[in-house]
Amino acid sequence: MSGVFRNNKLDRLITNLSHIWKDQQDRMLIPKIIQALNANYDLSRKITNEPEVEEIIKQMVGRLAISYPILTEVKNKSILDIACGSNSSKLPASSVLGSLFGGRSVRANRGYTALFEPWFCRMLFELGAAPVGVDFGDLESEVFIHYKVDLGASGALDFLPDHSFDGIQDSRLFGSPEFTAEFPSQAERLKVGQEIVRQERRLLKLDGIIIHSDAMQWVK
Repeated sequence: MSGVFRNNKLDRLITNLSHIWKDQQDRMLIPKIIQALNANYDLSRKITNEPEVEEIIKQMVGRLAISYPILTEVKNKSILDIACGSNSSKLPASSVLGSLFGGRSVRANRGYTALFEPWFCRMLFELGAAPVGVDFGDLESEVFIHYKVDLGASGALDFLPDHSFDGIQDSRLFGSPEFTAEFPSQAERLKVGQEIVRQERRLLKLDGIIIHSDAMQWVK
């Protein structure tokens, strides 16, 4: 790796992630992604403050590997991230985010958290994809296409055209403290999950990929 970029924490992360892909060209993309996330979004400091951020990065990269065994194929793909995360997400001092960390307690300061920043869309953008993020939180400083959307409202995604995305994921909504507070009952969350599943089926191209969907797991 270039001597310009030396950070033991991130070097280790890059090494772990690079082994996921077999193709050398794909492996070479990983340092570029992690370096860009560090340069643009202070990834190293955020991992130091909240070690679980590293797990988020690994999780998102792992989903990409399952959906796109050849990473370069992500380029130019239109990918929707529903509840992509934002720059205004907050987390209580003591939380258990089962959907993110298998039920383990998450150590975080009361208030703002980097755990729910839009890491997946940021990675996709660095890979040359065309990510679209939707979330109710603050995304104004982000370089990818984004919309402020209340996903608790029926028809909230109706403005997006049918069959317009090569890939779709949702994974941040049902573990979000804000969503849990707004929809405390299981029946309410089920209704939202059913609406998101309906939208995912409508929005996905015929040959598109569901990268990950908490909503589909929720409504089973």
